[in-house]
Parts: sequence; structure tokens; C-alpha cells
Amino acid sequence: MTTSPRLRVVIFAAAVVLYACLLQGVRPLYSPDEGRYTDVALMMLADGDWLHPMLHPEVPHWSKPPLAYWSIAASFATFGHAEFAARLPGALAFAATILLLGRLGRRLVPAQPWLPALVYATFAFPSAASNLVTTDTLLALWETLSVVAFVELWWSADERAARRARLLLGLALALAFLTKGPPGLLAFAACLVFAAWSEGARGVRRAFGWDALLVFLVVGGSWYAIVAWQEPGVMRYFLVEEVVNRVASDRMHRNAEWYGAFKVYLPTLLAGTLPWLPLLVHAAWRGRRNLVARLRADAVSRLLACWLLLPLVVFVLARSRLPLYVLPLFAPLAFVVARELAPWTPRRWQLVLLGAWCVAMVALRAVPARLDVDADDRALAQAIDRELTPRPAEVAFVEDAPRFGLRFYLGSAVERLDLPDEPPQPQAQDLPSELREREGCRLLLVAPARRAELERALAAYGVRWRRIADVRGYAGLAQLSDDCAWRVDDRVMLPP
Repeated sequence: MTTSPRLRVVIFAAAVVLYACLLQGVRPLYSPDEGRYTDVALMMLADGDWLHPMLHPEVPHWSKPPLAYWSIAASFATFGHAEFAARLPGALAFAATILLLGRLGRRLVPAQPWLPALVYATFAFPSAASNLVTTDTLLALWETLSVVAFVELWWSADERAARRARLLLGLALALAFLTKGPPGLLAFAACLVFAAWSEGARGVRRAFGWDALLVFLVVGGSWYAIVAWQEPGVMRYFLVEEVVNRVASDRMHRNAEWYGAFKVYLPTLLAGTLPWLPLLVHAAWRGRRNLVARLRADAVSRLLACWLLLPLVVFVLARSRLPLYVLPLFAPLAFVVARELAPWTPRRWQLVLLGAWCVAMVALRAVPARLDVDADDRALAQAIDRELTPRPAEVAFVEDAPRFGLRFYLGSAVERLDLPDEPPQPQAQDLPSELREREGCRLLLVAPARRAELERALAAYGVRWRRIADVRGYAGLAQLSDDCAWRVDDRVMLPP
């Protein structure tokens, strides 16, 4: 009995989604990034304000556009309060990217269109990244979609199909812009370079249209326009802090050294392309002599070179560097491997090894749950639960980076407080004024080396407190107030 092509596609898509989603809820949330993204999403659900990302009722968070927060909040609203729901948008984005590469393979690897999807699905880095609550898996999806739309537009002979592709291109760019701002346009910039390389100015005009621009402005620009009108300083923050400073300064302290790109990106690209790295090395070595002639003769090779190299050059030159920045580059790398392999008839032992590799990739998502990791927000929340009853309405980190994942596990508001003698940090509140506010049971966490300093400050401000046992490297002080009765070891702590 043979299956229909449509049924095979459905089975393949279901297998991809299952592979992407398995064991996504086993590992706890880690600070800082996972805690921060989930905190903002939970704030949106709590206060109903989906336009203004907030870390705390008094602390806005403009470092990223809102699409990632919206997707996480929608997942929480649909599937409940669980780590699986927090990671589901990233897992589905990983699955959708795999399926898009299968579609794009029909144009770029027609002999075996499924091969790029298989390679990408089994690359180590995209699979590992799907287990992180981050913007980058969504960004990789939208950038891949923009290239799919561009390829459909560039190689389409039908005007109606070309118009649909232009509209899809505008939508993909808008979603990428709502996910991470200008970096989301890098893949399309590579497509424009390819178009100019292939046909000059005429090619650039073919690559985009007024209809696509309108879709981009309406879908991708509306949120920016609204918040710029409501918060006049936001656009300057986006342009200066999130674009200029990331590209041209070391203010972000993210591997800005001259060798930072080699330290961050080289290991990511080498280890991340396993188990296909030997094929990539072989392809680079084999094509080293006739590379220029091949690029001149083969349009697909030109497109892949632009798609891979232009964003990589930007990432290398920018002085803010993190491994996840190069995640979108694994899509063109998958096509380089697929074109090197095709036509490929896998042997049984190769299929067995690939199946074992996929099982290992899924199993690795659960391994950190067995490890004692300092960034584990669930372990910190459990330690607080063992020491205090009721749960604190607010957890304040004094002179230390907040662990925003505590909102997910404790339901507590989380903020940073700075002592008055210190220069205030971004997103930090003033300690004296905050401590005078009545916000229910408040727990203060501080590095043990600074506990005495905090205790002196609290005494000077007339704030009543009691020590609790240290919790996972933090000294804990329970603030006492008339509206909070703490219980420790079945003893009630009341203000004197």
C-alpha cells in the first residue's frame, strides 16, 4: 500500500513538530535571558498591556520589540503556566524553519528537496537553540521565510505568483523587524546584494515592490509608531543603545575584543554544524580553486554566498557578539551541505546513526535538569519556599542582577534596588523610596559580602527586618511590616 504525497507531507510535518517539542519542558528556566523573557510575558498577561514590555510595574523594558514576548504570553494563555509553554514558540519556530527549508529545497536542491531540511534538523546548534527562551529562533524563522519569499519572487515567471511572493516577503520582513529590529533585515540585505550582483539596478528593483513595502510598514512599523508617539524617548533608545552601541561600542560587554568574533563564532559554527562538519570542510577545500568561476556560473551559489557571508561580516565587525547571533546562518549552511551531498542515497547504517543522533539531541534537553546550575531559577525559588511562608509579594535584589525567573516560579514581582551611594544601574530602583512603599511581604537578596552594608542602610532608614538562611549564594533579609506576617520554621515573624 502506497501513501499519497500529501499524506507523506503531513506525516513528515508531524514528525518534525514532535522532534522539536519533545522534552522542552523538563529543564528549568535559567537567568538572565529566560527569566527576563518570561517575566515580561507574564507582566503582559497580568496587566493586559501588550504594547509596553515591562519587567516590573515601574520598570519598562525596551531592549527588544514585542513579538517574542507576545508569542510566549500567548503560549502561557493557551497551554498554562509551565516551562513547556515558555519554550513552545521557539520549538515551533525551529520546526517551521525545517519545513521552510524543505520548501526552499525544491528550488535550490531539486534532486532531493528534503535534504536541506534533514541537515538543518540535525545540526547541533539549531536543535540546542530551540531549547532556549530567546528571540533568535523566531528571528531565524522569519529570516528564512524572507529568503523563501525572495526565491519564489526571483525565479517566478508568473506575475500573480510574483505578487504573492512580494507580499509574503513584506510580511516576513515585518515579523523579523518586530522580533529583533534592524538585524532581522540582514537576510534580505543579502538578497539585495545577490540581486545587484546578478542584474544590477534592475535586479534590485525586482526584489521589492510598493505593495511589499506597505505590508512591511503596516505590520512591522505600527507598534514602533505607537510607542514612539506615547514614549518620545524610546526611538532614541532603540537607535542609540540597541543599534549604534551594539555595533560600534563595547558598552554591552559582549566579547568586544578584536579577537571576540573568533572566540565566539568560530566554535559555534564548528561545533554547531556537527555531525555534518566534515562535509562542510570538504566542500570548502574542494571548491577553493574554482570558487570565482562557480559563483559566476551558478546563481544558487551566488545566493548562498551572499546569504551566508554578508550577515557574517556584519556580526564580525559589530562589537556585541553572542553565539545565538549566528543562528540564522545555519540555514544557508544546510544548503551548502545538501548541495555537496546530493544526490545522496543513505545507507542503513547512516540512517541508524542519524536516528541515534536525533535521539541524543532530544535527550540533551533533559540533561541540565539533573545538574546543579547557578543560573537555575527553579532551584532558587524552591530554596526560598523552604525558608519563608507565605511567598514574598516582591523579591528585591540589592546591588545585584535580578533573577526575573522568580516571577514564573513564585508569582513574585522582581526588581533591582541600589544603595544610594552607588551610581544607579539601568532598570534599578532607589532603595530608600522603594523600602517605604507598602508592597506586602518583601524579600531582600544581597551578596553575602554586602549583607552588613545593607543591614546598616536598613537600620539608618528605620526599616525592620529579620535574617533568614542564605539561599543559593544570596543572603536573605525578610522585611517586616504591619501587612506581612512571615513564618519561618513554624514561628511567625511579626514586626516588633
